Amino acid sequence: MKMKLFFSSLLLTIFALNTWAQPTQPTAPLTCNTSNCTAAVSETCTGSSTIVTNFTNGTLRSGSPGSVPGTPGGGAKAAAVYSFYNVATITGVQINATITIDGELNCDMTGAEFNMDDDAATDQSGTSIASFFAPRITAVSNLTTSDARGYVQFTIRFFTENGTGGEQWPADYTNVPPSGGLSGLNYIHYDIDGSTVGSGGWFRETGVVQDVTGSVINGDASTELKSYTYTDGGNWKGFAGSVCERTGVSRCAQVAAAASYATPQTSITFRMGYDYNYTNSNFNSRPTRQYGSRFGCFSFPQLVPLPVKLISFTGVYKNNNTLLDWVAENQINFAGYDVERSTNGTLFESIAHKNKTTNGLGREDYKYTDDLSILNTDIAYYRLKLMDIDGRFSYSNIITIKKSEKDIKGVTISPNPVTGTDYATVKISATANSNAIIRIIDMSGRVVQQQQTRLIVGNNNITINSLNQLQGGIYVLQVTEGTKTQVTKFTISR
Repeated sequence: MKMKLFFSSLLLTIFALNTWAQPTQPTAPLTCNTSNCTAAVSETCTGSSTIVTNFTNGTLRSGSPGSVPGTPGGGAKAAAVYSFYNVATITGVQINATITIDGELNCDMTGAEFNMDDDAATDQSGTSIASFFAPRITAVSNLTTSDARGYVQFTIRFFTENGTGGEQWPADYTNVPPSGGLSGLNYIHYDIDGSTVGSGGWFRETGVVQDVTGSVINGDASTELKSYTYTDGGNWKGFAGSVCERTGVSRCAQVAAAASYATPQTSITFRMGYDYNYTNSNFNSRPTRQYGSRFGCFSFPQLVPLPVKLISFTGVYKNNNTLLDWVAENQINFAGYDVERSTNGTLFESIAHKNKTTNGLGREDYKYTDDLSILNTDIAYYRLKLMDIDGRFSYSNIITIKKSEKDIKGVTISPNPVTGTDYATVKISATANSNAIIRIIDMSGRVVQQQQTRLIVGNNNITINSLNQLQGGIYVLQVTEGTKTQVTKFTISR
């Protein structure tokens, strides 16, 4: 049955990819400098729920190297599926993985020189990065006097060993990793660079991830990347590269981007590609690029997705309307907010835009009322897209509005502020027995700590630890039970 379900899902993916089209072109690249290299992205993990993966010795399990389904102009072929054994261990449980080449657009991975995962890849210092997922991708033909964009789409799926001993794929893997997914998981794409071409053109790499509930794209404060979103075969968000060529698979923060996930994940889908602009040039080349990525707990040394600081974002339901309220400060070099709504928590659409109301120096309060009488659903999800004037953006936390009464009530945290201790107590009054997720979210919308708990009817006292690992500042405590969410703010003082 597991085998039938796996390949049924794969056939649905093949059918969907037959409709691929060249995505929109990203905006022009930012100024870059190869001598700029902020310290490599931190890869130090803390806590038992975080991982750093090790992808080595991939084994082809089905299809053939470079075989992909539904490429434009080609027939449907069996997707290449590779397995990776023992990519991580979490609380004593071995994690295995498969990576599927879902499809490719204007790209090629065939031939011995275009490796699915190059274990011989090195970083800018010549140090081995065999543990990275490092494919080699080439343009499908020479790039000449026409703009072109392409990508290869990959899906990684995580599995657990079920104890039968030895590697037997896929029968020896269960379908659901521990606790329904991997918590504290990030995906980082390194070395998103490129080069100038002729007198005005460029060739640069692109890296995007599939937009799922709770995912946030981050970059370093000194990033040389340009934000990039499009809707070819789904919703995608990420970055287009700089045009400064760097040595090896650079781990410099200027050319690295990370996607963080607020909820446990069983799979991640991402695209590695390129953007070619031919202005005043005839490149007449078919470049091959080395890509590099990793999964685990990562942070940038100067993580500042945007200058703006979102102090709070809340919403309430009243008289068939959602009343949204948010407070922000430091809106320097900031353009405004898109209010986005979803009925399923996955696909969001913009329903309103708010420009910043002042010169951006002070703290400002914003409000928006959304009429829910036009929706047939009982639940609505909201988030803010925070847009900088240079095209960079980030997303706020997601809030859930339910027309009926919430089951979680009276969420508080003490002490508040948290001073001189590494723990606090969350007090929750619940009207039903249920499982809940407690998240701590910083003012950039990034989930910095998360734990699961069991609520019982009545008053609950839950301890959250390791607060001494967080910097001083204002945080949002979010408690989610199913589709119901309550939030409160608290402060950590140092």
